[in-house]
Amino acid sequence: MSMDTGWDNPAYEVTESENPKVAIGIGGDVQHDGDMTSNGDCTGHGANGSIDVTSSPLPSKKENMVHPAGERPVSTVSAVSTTMLYPKEDDADVKCGWLGLRPECIQCWYVPAGFLFFLCVFVFAQSMVTNGFVYVVTSTLERRFNLSSAKSGAISSAYDFTIMAIVVFVTYFGEKGHKPMWLGVGAVIFGIGSWTFTLPHFVSNPYNPGVGSVDETCPMNSNATDPSCDDDDQNLSRYYWYFIVAQILHGFGSCSIYTHGQTFIYNNVSQGTASMYIGVIMAVSTFAPALGYICGAMFLSIYTDITVRDDAEIEPTSPLWVGAWWIGFLVAGVIALCVSVPLMAFPRHLHGWKKVELERVNTAQAGSEFSMQAGFEGSLKDFPRAVYNLIKNIPLMCINFAVSAENMIVASVAVFGPKYIESMFSISSMKAALIVGFAVFPTSLIGCLLGGWLIKKFNLLFRGQIRMVIISLAFSWGCMLMLLLTCPNLPFAGVTVVYGNASVDLSQDGVDLNATCNYDCMCGNEYDPVCGAEDNVIYYSACHAGCVTVDDKDPVNKIFSNCSCITSEMSNAGGSATQGRCEYPMCNIAAPFLLCVIAVLFTSLLIIVPSVTMLYAVVSPDQRTTAMGVQSLMYRAFGTVPGPIIFGYLIDQACLIWEESECDNGRVCWLYDNSQFGSYAFTILFCCRFVSICFFVLAYVFYKPISETAPVEGITNITFQGNGNADLPSKHDDAFVVGTAYETRPL
Repeated sequence: MSMDTGWDNPAYEVTESENPKVAIGIGGDVQHDGDMTSNGDCTGHGANGSIDVTSSPLPSKKENMVHPAGERPVSTVSAVSTTMLYPKEDDADVKCGWLGLRPECIQCWYVPAGFLFFLCVFVFAQSMVTNGFVYVVTSTLERRFNLSSAKSGAISSAYDFTIMAIVVFVTYFGEKGHKPMWLGVGAVIFGIGSWTFTLPHFVSNPYNPGVGSVDETCPMNSNATDPSCDDDDQNLSRYYWYFIVAQILHGFGSCSIYTHGQTFIYNNVSQGTASMYIGVIMAVSTFAPALGYICGAMFLSIYTDITVRDDAEIEPTSPLWVGAWWIGFLVAGVIALCVSVPLMAFPRHLHGWKKVELERVNTAQAGSEFSMQAGFEGSLKDFPRAVYNLIKNIPLMCINFAVSAENMIVASVAVFGPKYIESMFSISSMKAALIVGFAVFPTSLIGCLLGGWLIKKFNLLFRGQIRMVIISLAFSWGCMLMLLLTCPNLPFAGVTVVYGNASVDLSQDGVDLNATCNYDCMCGNEYDPVCGAEDNVIYYSACHAGCVTVDDKDPVNKIFSNCSCITSEMSNAGGSATQGRCEYPMCNIAAPFLLCVIAVLFTSLLIIVPSVTMLYAVVSPDQRTTAMGVQSLMYRAFGTVPGPIIFGYLIDQACLIWEESECDNGRVCWLYDNSQFGSYAFTILFCCRFVSICFFVLAYVFYKPISETAPVEGITNITFQGNGNADLPSKHDDAFVVGTAYETRPL
């Protein structure tokens, strides 16, 4: 076969490298059977063969043999000085553009940092919606569309269920595909999903908080008027399916972000730089939800129907208030659609990706080697073998189960964390969202970036990273004990205290909103709480407080009087009440609770980057994206999908007051038993953290890298000598090493 050879072959380029990482063989193998040099100075023999080494002076470049290095190292070797010969890259494969349009003015973005920027913009929009806005508006959607906690949890889980159903196929068939194109198309689908999420606001009737729809006061010896229900009110809960469809679109659009996106970065930059880049991506993915909580709280301070705000007799402090939950989804949809254009312009690879791959240290689990056949048909045939190859990788599966447990924690807390704080400390949903946002904001940035920096600074390989993970999780596990401390329940007449005597606890005796003092009032079921001026007790409504008269000169802050259920020393007719719930100071556990929450968040976020890089470390280079897909499937199947549903079901059991809708049979919880709420939260989170620590320990125990199964010992220097005119393949995907003096370095 005729071909250009040696240094004159135009298909290759020469670069100098101070300290390359060079492959010798696979698991003790060398690449070729028999003699590997023209002069016999270095030979290798078959599978699990030997390497004969002689020390000799480093020859000049023209005298050196060219040694193919297409496989991963048995052990890591570093060179005193090396000349590297790399195949030249096709310009069409590494230039930015759309189809045949590749303008020079956009080529400045064709660098890893450029791709990182646009990927982070997409990550920002995606995380702000799926991990921020969706969770911030959970309690608001429950009030607006009569949804139970189980249904709101299902809305969150629909996103994860979608990804779970498709992620393995998307990642496997995209392993050798155009990853930036996958990301761009995903951004378009995600933007459409965000706009779909807002449709219930635009197609439903204006919000009716129920103020004044029934008799507010106690009409003695008369029947209460049933609330009017128009066609839209009777079917409010049908909008639940709009949210489900939107979340399915979100799932399709987001599927490639943390699989194709992170793998593309990892494949195109050095190992140390990759940890920092992934740290930036994960910092954005956790910083964005924090900003989503903060912005979501601001949007919730705006009345949901902006055009009729002046006519609404309600204030943000009212528990019936519904804010403009839909604004954030519109904005995020625009961002996702805009960033899809530059993402589609990036090529399949960035310049220098072959050199990066050659110099990377191979720490894969022994027996995990895999090579995919070319073409769609070959890939399809290899699919079962590829999945089985990952399943039998014990450290990988242990990491996946550990990450699943951690994601159950993250999903449960993200969905119901604001509600927990809202209930425990008796604050509005807007304030709860702000507290969560400001807690996540600094910890997300510092935790993720610090995790990536520690890996790069101390050059942590698999075992070093997993030790860091176990220590961090063990510390935050202890901090979770703070969940056992809870605030006392609010004094609520007929629910936690008896009517007329706030010192008697009713929490264990069941709920009864009717009493002798309001028996003849025939009160309705609509929740519109009032606060007793004399006893500082919350009543379900002015009617339930037995109030007869109302001063509604100020329609927002009404004052009720002659309330028979409120004992007054000034009037035999009863006391008075003001509209809205009573204001209570935060209980004394607020400060230590928030400090422990920040500590748990910080240590949990510190492990995000190593949990990604550890996965890449234990699998074959040809299976990195597929491995991310399998992990994504597992942590959704065992974590983020069942987590919110289970958590939502449990906290529904802690509900003390249900408002049953007379229009569509939906129901909303207005008050939780804080002790039960805290116990359920502690049980789920504490057990999940224990499971994750156990699996990370097992991954550490079962990890056996290739270098340990077939070590190369006693090599201090290797010199390759040969004929400078040795033939080079005209088409070869890997680099070649010429004239190197080596020194062994343990993995």
